[in-house]
Amino acid sequence: MRKLLFALTILLISSAPLFAQGSGFQVLGISPMPSSLSKADANTSVPEGAASIYSNPALLALSDYSSIDAGYSFWIANLTHGFGGVNFKNDKRAIAFAFYTAGASDYEQYDRPGESNGTFSIQHISISGAYAHDFGLFSLGAAFQFLNEQNYTYRANGYAFNAGIARNFVDDRVRTGLSITNAGEMQKLNVEATELPTSLKAGVSADVVQFSASPGDELPILISAYLDYAHPLSKTEDRDYADYSKTDPYLNMGLSLTIAETVQVSGGYKTQNNVRPVSFGAEFITNDITVNYAIIPFNTGYGTVHSIGLQYKF
Repeated sequence: MRKLLFALTILLISSAPLFAQGSGFQVLGISPMPSSLSKADANTSVPEGAASIYSNPALLALSDYSSIDAGYSFWIANLTHGFGGVNFKNDKRAIAFAFYTAGASDYEQYDRPGESNGTFSIQHISISGAYAHDFGLFSLGAAFQFLNEQNYTYRANGYAFNAGIARNFVDDRVRTGLSITNAGEMQKLNVEATELPTSLKAGVSADVVQFSASPGDELPILISAYLDYAHPLSKTEDRDYADYSKTDPYLNMGLSLTIAETVQVSGGYKTQNNVRPVSFGAEFITNDITVNYAIIPFNTGYGTVHSIGLQYKF
């Protein structure tokens, strides 16, 4: 049901910038692809194609291939996230471009009891570009985002920078990363500027154990673990529809099981998050295409998040 109660709508319209701060660009702190959503956003050390623009741009140069990536997530309250991007990998260099959107539409607006005055939408858009270089001992990367938000009749633009460093160890079986994301600012939306979710993250991931479930190594099984430490650098209110962002440091943890390099099942857990602490997912992997899916239940009873993604490798 998309109708808003009269009193709630009056409050929303009279404080449009406040609503934007409470939800809005928190999307930038949420992975755009289900491959990372299923692991509780523990992605600071894991290359994931063009989506690494938003987690750690240095990972773009550590990818094994170029790729086109697309993701779409159905959040609660008729909110959706859409992502599309391309990462061009050339030897030790990579350049990537992407867009990331979040929003909802067809909210009915009232200024008095009775008939509505029409509908309005809430939209947040990030258009980004990034460059990364692998120097051998480590990889460095940086990204720039152009941001635009629309809330009722109000619009504002802004910008943000992402930067990171990453390195692999032990024949790439252990991966590390450090990044700062969403450092920037927005123009005022009516009377107040939306706060961006600036964050400092450190991550490590590792292929913990590999064994075969059949004689002759015909069915290899790989178990991998993922861990991110996140330290928010900006103060955001606990009104976010997706993340209920905290200002205290927290951990994102994930675990995956990959069978015959073809099928992967995964799960994740977020500390200090009572709203959506767990997530699950699955991937089907081929030489050219990877299809992935994630599901995130909300403890609040407001529904369940579903996310689908596709990666084409070239």
